[in-house]
Amino acid sequence: MIIIDKPQLEKRDDKVILSVDFEIEANKKKLWYSFSNKYKEYLIVEQLDAFVVGLLFLGLKTGHDLKLKGPISARLFYSLNHYLLDAFCLVNPNYKRIKIIPSSLCTSDFNVANTAGTGLSCGIDSFATYFDHKDEVSPYLIEYFTFFNVGSHGDNGGDKARKIFNERFNNVSQFAEKVNREVITVDSNLSEILKMKFQETYNLRTISCALLLQKLFKNYYYSSGTRFDHFAFNNKEIADLDMLIIPNLSTESTSFFVSALKYSRIERTKLISEFPQTFEHLDVCTHPYIEGRDEINCSECYKCQRTMLTLEILGKLEFYAKVFDLNKFRKNKKKYIGWLLSKKKKLTLDRELIRVIKEMNQIDSEIYFYMIKNILYRQKLKLKRIFNS
Repeated sequence: MIIIDKPQLEKRDDKVILSVDFEIEANKKKLWYSFSNKYKEYLIVEQLDAFVVGLLFLGLKTGHDLKLKGPISARLFYSLNHYLLDAFCLVNPNYKRIKIIPSSLCTSDFNVANTAGTGLSCGIDSFATYFDHKDEVSPYLIEYFTFFNVGSHGDNGGDKARKIFNERFNNVSQFAEKVNREVITVDSNLSEILKMKFQETYNLRTISCALLLQKLFKNYYYSSGTRFDHFAFNNKEIADLDMLIIPNLSTESTSFFVSALKYSRIERTKLISEFPQTFEHLDVCTHPYIEGRDEINCSECYKCQRTMLTLEILGKLEFYAKVFDLNKFRKNKKKYIGWLLSKKKKLTLDRELIRVIKEMNQIDSEIYFYMIKNILYRQKLKLKRIFNS
């Protein structure tokens, strides 16, 4: 059993730390989240919602029930019991159906600010969320951005992930200043606690942070990479379940929405490319660790190449010359398309891009050469593994 104590609030210099002590297999640990002291009045200490969501995957992985020494939102408790716990066990047979045992259920609405927020990474999806809501009115207008350190900068956290978190924040804060929005940063040791793959756990990690700000956010938009028709039970990519998971993490105080679901990735890219504020801040790179380069993006990883190819198809690539190395892209473009065609397990986003490339008759003999070369290389590796086993 995982026993979770009541939340504790502690001020340290200009920061405020919201934490819980919890016990698992007779080991005592602490899960903490750090905020600027500026947002202290919006932190919810009355309920354990955020900590339950943050530690839920730990319970599912180990098979330990969660016993709470404090209340939980009645709405969240209902959704977890009737929908999410069983859904997680269906998507991942290694998870064990657990119980959540609260001290009491709470039906109070703690929200006081009546505002909306969303996470900002300066990627395609988060930009699409912001610009898709630019004409909304309160409480649906996005007034705050959030930027969390709970795994997206490194699966297991630590100093390396924290360094990347701080470096990426520079770009995020510059964009936020241009559109006159505040950024709320949250640091945490959740990654160090979970020690699980980020790709399989990231939606709960993110929402656990947002749940601490229920007094601020009446509505919170979660930027998923999926579209309505992408829904699937996929234990390798938890995002395919976002449409089920995210709304069912709502409480009496805060409603969660999966945003931009009507757009494909190409349509989202087209949407954000209409706004010049994105030209110097688009950040899609999976390799932020490379030092000594002039651009935000490495222009070589699969996300960079996919985004640059999409922008080129849309006739917008030149606008992003300050964040991508366009010469590097043009040099590797046909190799990338060949690799894309050769992939045995293509993502939905891959298939979407391939369809457009074929419609534009952009596949020539050189691309087919790289496709065959990649297929043969993978077959060679497969045979090598067989003979070495």
